[in-house]
Amino acid sequence: MTGTDSNNFTRFTIAVFSILASASIVVMYSINYYTQDRIADNKLQAMRKIFNDIIPYQYNNDIFNDHIEVTDPAYLGTNQAVFVYRIRNDETPLGVIIHPIKTIGYESEIQLGIGISKQGIITGVRVTSEDETEGAGDQIHQEKSDWLSIFVGKSHANLPPEQWRVKSENGYFDQISGATITSRSVINAVNNTLGFYNREQDSLYKQ
Repeated sequence: MTGTDSNNFTRFTIAVFSILASASIVVMYSINYYTQDRIADNKLQAMRKIFNDIIPYQYNNDIFNDHIEVTDPAYLGTNQAVFVYRIRNDETPLGVIIHPIKTIGYESEIQLGIGISKQGIITGVRVTSEDETEGAGDQIHQEKSDWLSIFVGKSHANLPPEQWRVKSENGYFDQISGATITSRSVINAVNNTLGFYNREQDSLYKQ
């Protein structure tokens, strides 16, 4: 092979590899782009199902576009923004879902979605993220037990804030066996969120 042929072969090889590399990048980008969309859609549908479990009402607004962001570290347990999703039937407010409410269990951060009716009554509580001990703290999760149902129907009108404790601490609520810290943490988070709602109720439904 002459020097010229060698140079031509080298240029050809570089060109081929460049084309293949560019094609690979395009393919990887396309896969990533469409996969991200699918993952995002799956997450949205999963969250929509959880939210529908929290709020028992028939509503006709798009709650994922009808929301505001609020911050209140004292009540909501974080300096970060928390979403308040408004539930409406036409223009009539029915309640809200406040998410994510973050609290610390025995081994992990727990994130909650909490539904509250317009009248200040808990309509549902769901765990959206946790990594608690298998067979103990993870029993707070709605797929592991029905413990979270103890909050449904409760309000500060029918259960004063000072009673929002586990029974072993002279409170109202049963605790999960072997998971007192996790139970206490979730009870406190729901109690504080309800307090936030009662204080800010009128402002939460404004555009």
